[in-house]
Amino acid sequence: MPWHDEALVVFGQTARDVARHFIQRWNIHKSYNDVEDLAVENWSDFLESEPFRVNAQCVRSVGPWSAGTKSEESSIHNTYIQMIDAAKHFIYIENQFFITIAQDSVVRNQLANVLFRRIERAHNNAEKFRIYVVLPLLPGFDSTNA
Repeated sequence: MPWHDEALVVFGQTARDVARHFIQRWNIHKSYNDVEDLAVENWSDFLESEPFRVNAQCVRSVGPWSAGTKSEESSIHNTYIQMIDAAKHFIYIENQFFITIAQDSVVRNQLANVLFRRIERAHNNAEKFRIYVVLPLLPGFDSTNA
């Protein structure tokens, strides 16, 4: 396959957000399945280089069915919209689950509209602007209804 998994270590408030997300997802799905507890290994055994600091934001999309929340959270969608609108020279999107609204679609996000508006703005301002969308050969979901 032309892709591979990556791993990282997260500390601080972002780690708290990731932990809260995992716990919510674990609790809702554990109630559906009889699963064993996972053993935690020492993460430092897997380091290949020295750690370094970066600023990070944890975004997610969850709802009652996936995390037991009372309402849907779509911070991934909201972040996509903000970042597309703020892009100055180019947009690079690499996502195996990237879909957007189409005619008669069950998809409700507005990414195609936001991308169109950003292209239109670049055209109207005579800006050199590019959009790159990288998708896998086969989607990571059943796309027959998307």
